[in-house]
Amino acid sequence: MKNKNLFKILSFTFSLIVIMNVSACASSKGIAEPHKTEGPLFAHNNPGSDNVKSGKPVDINKYRDLLIDINRYTTNGGYYQKKHEKHLLSMAGEIVEGQNLEISKKSVGFYFDKISANKDILFLGFDVNIEKENTSDYGKFSVNIIKENVNGIIDLMYKYNFILNESGIAGIVIGFKWKAGKNFELVNIWMNKEDIRLFYNKKITINELFLRSITTNSSGKVILLPI
Repeated sequence: MKNKNLFKILSFTFSLIVIMNVSACASSKGIAEPHKTEGPLFAHNNPGSDNVKSGKPVDINKYRDLLIDINRYTTNGGYYQKKHEKHLLSMAGEIVEGQNLEISKKSVGFYFDKISANKDILFLGFDVNIEKENTSDYGKFSVNIIKENVNGIIDLMYKYNFILNESGIAGIVIGFKWKAGKNFELVNIWMNKEDIRLFYNKKITINELFLRSITTNSSGKVILLPI
């Protein structure tokens, strides 16, 4: 995006939607259409390359049930999922196997802020199922899981930076979901790809990346966490 503050302005003007629930809750996200930006932010991999370097081969067929159902996309943004399907599956497999995390079924794909109806802001993302084994309150637990998991996740996702180079993709959204009684609690972190670029160029720290990002709660409201 031309103006790196546009993301924050839009995000605080409109309440961001909650990350897609795969089980009991209905989806509140959709897919955005492409928009134009200036030049590539990431240039380490050739766009569309099938030769993304990996620590070990991943059997992508094991992870097809993690992709968003292509029929759920509400705009032609489904183009990105079709174009990058093999890479999305490989990325999901590396996160599951490399980070020992459980990605929610039918959650890997591309999301936009459905409440604001701004289909020009598209995020690559997915849900991660987390077990809550302690009595921490929502805020403290949310901070802990973000700090413990996000750095490793985006390290793996960065190998697929040619997806972020797509002009219609504004960043990454990672959702964490855990059972709270009969319901689910959620926390989502929305990261602008320009801020991710600054982090990988060692211009900002991981904590500064968190501070520049937007977090939303189970109700889809923007929240401030003591990260």
